[in-house]
Amino acid sequence: MTKKLVVFDMDDTLITGNTWATFNSFMGLTEEQDWDLYSAFAKNEMDYDHWLLELKKLYNLDENKHSKEQVLEYLTQYKIKEDAHLALTEINKTPYLTLLLSGSFQMTADAVAFELGIQNAIATNKCVFDDQGMLKDIESAGDEQRAKVSKLTNFCEERNISLSDCVIIGDGDNDKELFKLTDHSITFTSSSDETKMIANHAIHSLTDLPELLTQLS
Repeated sequence: MTKKLVVFDMDDTLITGNTWATFNSFMGLTEEQDWDLYSAFAKNEMDYDHWLLELKKLYNLDENKHSKEQVLEYLTQYKIKEDAHLALTEINKTPYLTLLLSGSFQMTADAVAFELGIQNAIATNKCVFDDQGMLKDIESAGDEQRAKVSKLTNFCEERNISLSDCVIIGDGDNDKELFKLTDHSITFTSSSDETKMIANHAIHSLTDLPELLTQLS
């Protein structure tokens, strides 16, 4: 039986670079400020909500004004991987539904999904603008690992798709809880050893994905 849904991570899976790091730079953070906060979160010295709160303090949005047009420009400073274009060209010829599921920003997810022909896009963070069209807040679903699990579960329930019928592909730490939801989780040979231990399959590049999907059908 053909699996019904292919779920893609975004950063370092479909696009190069880190969307958060790029955005933070445009928002005025130094590399040191960004790294210090991320390190504290990675070391469990603060939880996700605290990390985002401290990040928004550094944004200083009351005085550091950014229009919706500017924010969209910041969040589309990405480069889609060549192998992503090649893979999606083939996958879009199949009956599979496709979903981009990211711990990044909805604006970026929508843009990447549109370029690649991915049918659905969900991100766990959303930019909120005031009546003048200026950025006033980042609305978050919380810790990315748990949020991605919750978003996928809701998405599948609404469409009567079993989680066991999902093929999930990602590269990093915030995908590991997703991988536990299915027997069809895929990462890359370049991913960390811990991620590869959790995933069911490891591929060299997304160009290997269409053939693997055929084997899983």
